[in-house]
Amino acid sequence: MYTVNKKKDKLVILDGITAIFAPGKMTALMGPSGCGKTTLLDVVAGRKNSGTITGDIKYGGVSPKKEALKHCVGYVEQFDTLVGELTVRQMLMYTAELRLPTTVPTKDKVARVDETIARLDLISCTNTVIGNALLRGISGGQAKRVNLALSLIMRPSVIYLDEPTSGLDSNMANEVADCLRSLADEGRTIVCTIHSPTAYAFGRFDDLLMLKAGKVTYSGELGAAARYFERVAMVKPPSGFFSLPEYLVDLTSNGKYAAVSKDVDFRALWAKSEEAATMGKLVSAQANSDLAARLVVPASMPGQPKQLATLLRFRMTTHYRNGEFLGPRIGDKIIFGLLILSLYWGIGDDEDTSSIQSTASLLYFISALCGYGAAAFVPSLTLDRPLYYRELADGCYTPLVYYMSKFVEEAVLAVFTSLLFACITFFGCQLQGSFWVFAGVYYLTTMCGICLAYAVAAIAPNMDAANAMLPTYVTTCMYFGGLFLLFDEIPIGWYWFSWTSFLRYSWGAQMLNQYSDSAVGRYPAYVTESGPVNVLDFYGMNGDIMGSLGACVGLLALLVLIFATCGAFSIAYIRHATR
Repeated sequence: MYTVNKKKDKLVILDGITAIFAPGKMTALMGPSGCGKTTLLDVVAGRKNSGTITGDIKYGGVSPKKEALKHCVGYVEQFDTLVGELTVRQMLMYTAELRLPTTVPTKDKVARVDETIARLDLISCTNTVIGNALLRGISGGQAKRVNLALSLIMRPSVIYLDEPTSGLDSNMANEVADCLRSLADEGRTIVCTIHSPTAYAFGRFDDLLMLKAGKVTYSGELGAAARYFERVAMVKPPSGFFSLPEYLVDLTSNGKYAAVSKDVDFRALWAKSEEAATMGKLVSAQANSDLAARLVVPASMPGQPKQLATLLRFRMTTHYRNGEFLGPRIGDKIIFGLLILSLYWGIGDDEDTSSIQSTASLLYFISALCGYGAAAFVPSLTLDRPLYYRELADGCYTPLVYYMSKFVEEAVLAVFTSLLFACITFFGCQLQGSFWVFAGVYYLTTMCGICLAYAVAAIAPNMDAANAMLPTYVTTCMYFGGLFLLFDEIPIGWYWFSWTSFLRYSWGAQMLNQYSDSAVGRYPAYVTESGPVNVLDFYGMNGDIMGSLGACVGLLALLVLIFATCGAFSIAYIRHATR
């Protein structure tokens, strides 16, 4: 039984299901929409992360651990979750490196990938990119076979597939069915949820398990299903009815033939039938057997350093060759850099008050850009979420490894984009102080924005929410950064927030670098009630913290660490899709 908690009571999703999935056989899991087909697959495959499961799930008489199922059982999801920028061969090698034991030599991994490609008839598209919404790639049928190939890399004895023929034309669906039939003939257990299969594809199955509202209406040989329903319901398939699976689903769900079967409770009929009693005895015998080997996790699975290296090797290097990935990260630096040059050309060394004010505003604007520009990094997590959940369920890596791969990927590229932007603005605007300090502070602010974007993307349920949350937070920080409202004038109830604003420390470091050692910085450009003051004193950049370049840089780095930690924990412990 599988139940989920509601506000007042528990909702029973699966109830009293007894079935056997035999080696060397293909089992079709059918029923009307919402009957619990995919839920049953998730339960027996150990992929449920919500609800309560009661009862026994045994593989050859053994109740396996969830971690063992990740590595020893194949699961092919309904929707294709692949890395669109990789070729078919790269995708399989990437999976082999993550999922195969480290004791398997590289040449053996390559051989296994080649064998899988040949077995699933993927030779013609071996070096073709998989593709995505913006990148043309392989066909839908080929994508289905690639998804299946990811499971075959592990050579599992049991493979579960959720709607493997959905979205395919009849020819492609039949090809997938033939492929699964060949795998079953090798002794594997194949279990598929299937919806409206072709007559040919349906005929490739050996057994049938039918559900309605979470209960069994039939479980047994496919060839005996029509005779069973004819006997218990006193109804024959009408002459000319072209599809047996359509007839069976329609009959048990009170569809077109409800006039005949509307008063028949097929779930109760099955529970009282001789076939159900026989099935119960078979299940009991199997549950007490010790014929099958125990499912265990190989002792030499890749550790976190190996997982991280694999992600960087395949995904980071591919992204660095992808214009769709590089464009938003480089284009905005060039565009805003040129815009700044057109507005602030040569202003950095001017001594008049208006130029000093404009330069202070420019440095503030440069820091704020890192926060608003971080919106470009939100899709990196939100759009990648289905793939991340699938690979996490497959045991490819840990959440920390995934986050670290994203962090390193952006951190390395940000070195070059930060230097590019710094060269344009520092020299074009004739800013003062150290170029390397300017570039370093800008890099830290960029990383702060990236980590902030990752934290927001991990917390937000979708991209729309993330795109609303991120600019709201950055705009709030701008009010407390020290330019719009001087630090001394911030209301006492809000003063604490100013110390959490990354713009305060980024702008403070840039201002100290610009003015602390220059004659312009000592020029009394501002008049206050106590008399003329220089720009740093006017904006409150004095004292042990805000008057110290090292303290500002250190606190900015601390915020990078805090945002990164928040993002890593959010990715690990917040799930926006439950199964």
